[in-house]
Amino acid sequence: MPTHYTDPHLACDRCGATVPRPAPGQYEKYESLHDDGWRWRGNPAERPLRFVPQTYVVSCPDCPPVI
Repeated sequence: MPTHYTDPHLACDRCGATVPRPAPGQYEKYESLHDDGWRWRGNPAERPLRFVPQTYVVSCPDCPPVI
């Protein structure tokens, strides 16, 4: 199930692995998650209001990337 943008954890949509979501404004921690192999993108099945996705598809370093 896609991760909602306010969930406290990012959860892999394939295997269910989780990692704590950085606090708002801590962009360097998002960069470190990306460097560790975590990937996310807006949910393509969603039709967001004003083109801002509310849910994200997430993959962990052990699963194929979503991007």
